[in-house]
Amino acid sequence: MSLSFEISKELADYANTVREWSVAECRPYAREADDRHAPPANWAEILDTSPVPLGRADKPEEGSVPDFEEGDYVSKAVITEALVYGDVWVLPVLGGGIGELVVEAMGTPEQVAKWYDPIVEGGAATGFALTEPGFGSDTSLVSTTATREDDTWVINGTKIFCTNGATGEYVTVFATVDKSLGAKGISSFVVPKGTPGFTVPKVSESKLGIRSWVTSELFFDNCVVPLENRLGWTAEGEAETRASGRSGAFAALVHNRPRISSMAIALAQASLDVTKGLLVGQKAGFTPQRWSQIETELENMEHTLERGRRLVLRAQYLVDIGKDRSDTAAAAAAKGYPPQSCERVVRRCIQLLGPEGWSKELLLEKWYRDMKIMDIFEGSGQIQRIIAGRSLMGRLVG
Repeated sequence: MSLSFEISKELADYANTVREWSVAECRPYAREADDRHAPPANWAEILDTSPVPLGRADKPEEGSVPDFEEGDYVSKAVITEALVYGDVWVLPVLGGGIGELVVEAMGTPEQVAKWYDPIVEGGAATGFALTEPGFGSDTSLVSTTATREDDTWVINGTKIFCTNGATGEYVTVFATVDKSLGAKGISSFVVPKGTPGFTVPKVSESKLGIRSWVTSELFFDNCVVPLENRLGWTAEGEAETRASGRSGAFAALVHNRPRISSMAIALAQASLDVTKGLLVGQKAGFTPQRWSQIETELENMEHTLERGRRLVLRAQYLVDIGKDRSDTAAAAAAKGYPPQSCERVVRRCIQLLGPEGWSKELLLEKWYRDMKIMDIFEGSGQIQRIIAGRSLMGRLVG
C-alpha cells in the first residue's frame, strides 16, 4: 500500500464482499443480539453463509483470511470495518482476542511458543484482565496481588469488563508483586481457564452498548499458577526482561487500538448511509435551501469519516512495515480522534431524522450506544490525544 492509502483491488473486493454479506445476513439479528445481551443463538449458522473465509476459531478448517499485499494490520482494519458495518455482534464470535498479544510482547521465547503461536495458528479466544473496580485509565492503581510461594504465584483480586474472560483459553492477568513499586511492580500472569481459584461471577456484565459482547467479571481467590506463568519468567525465576507489566499492557494494546476506530467508523458509516437513504425519500418535504444545507452536512460527515480511515490506515501501515515505534503519535491519533468524531456523526444523523432517529424501529440509537465505549476502552481518547500532543509538541502539552 502506497502513502496515498489506496488499497488494492483484491483487498477492496474482499472487503466489499464481507460488507455486503454482513448487511444481508448479520444486520437482521442486530436488535436481537442487543436485547438478549448475547450473540444470536444461531450465530454459527449465520457465519456459515459467508461467501469468503472469515478466520473462524470455531471452524479453522474453513480457512483464514487471505494475505494481502497491504500487510496484516492494514488488512485487518479494512476487513474489520466491513464486518462491523453490518453490526458489532459478529466480530467477537469469530474468536481471537488480545491476551496473546501480551504474551508476544512480554513473554520468553518458550512462553511465546506455548501461549502465542498456537493461538495465532488456531484463532482461539484469549482474555485480557486489567481493569478493576475503582480504576479505569490509571493502571498504576492495580490492586490484584500476586504473591510468590515457593515455585508458584498466588493471585488474589477482582477484574471487571474482561473481554473473553469467560470464554478464552486463558486470561492474561495484571497483578502487582510489590505495591510499594507502583506501576513498576505490575506484571502479567497467564491463567488458563479452569484453574482452581479462578471463577467468573458474571459471565457478561450489563452495559450501555456492545451488549452482545461477552465482558466478564473475574474473581481470583488464592489462585495458584506455576512460576513460569509469570510472563518474562521461567521455572527457575526471572529471565531477561522484555517489558514491565504496565508497558507490556500498553505494547499489547497499541497495535490493536486503531482497529477500535475501524469499528467506530463502520458504525458511523452505517448510520450515515441509513440516514441518507431515508432523507432522500423525504426530499420533497424540504425547501431547496434546507435540502442544500442537509446535503452539505452529509458531505462533511463523509469527509470526516474518510479522514478517520486515513489515520487508521497510516497507523496500521507503520505497524506492518515495522516503523510504528518511531512514530508513536500515529497510533495515538488513530485511536484518539476517529471515535470522538464518529460519535458526533451518529448523533447528528439521529438529529436529522428527528423522533424516528431515536426510535427502536431503526438501529441508530443502538449504534450510538455501541459507539460510546470505543472512545474509552483500550486507551481512552482523552489520554490518546495527550499522547499524540506530547509526541508532536513535547511533554508540557496536555
